[in-house]
Amino acid sequence: MSLLPLAAAYAANAELSYRQAVKFKGLPIGYATPSGAAKIDERGLSHTTLWRWLAWLGLQTAGLAAGLELWAAHDAESTLHRSVGAVDPRKYQSERRGEILRTARRLLDLIDRWDRTFAEKFFPRFATRGRGP
Repeated sequence: MSLLPLAAAYAANAELSYRQAVKFKGLPIGYATPSGAAKIDERGLSHTTLWRWLAWLGLQTAGLAAGLELWAAHDAESTLHRSVGAVDPRKYQSERRGEILRTARRLLDLIDRWDRTFAEKFFPRFATRGRGP
């Protein structure tokens, strides 16, 4: 399972906590046990992993800018560039963290539209070629 849908769900849902976001129907999301392994891998996805992923996404301002520019060239009528990436203010205490979450939400919205529109997915090819902050 990709972390993108988990991150998008967390950013969009005001009531969802990090701990709830890394569960599926109340059960922890685990790692796949390799075939032939002697023991079942019982590790679960940590809520801190989700925050680290959102923080990384929130720092990808160059990738967001480039992606929005390409999207505008594809659809000149789109209002995607106007999105502020609204995140419930209860999800952050500092303005810096709020800025990171809003940027991550904007990028996640772009990725969602991009992946539904183009054959070439935003991740890993496009996003990982962009320069970091």
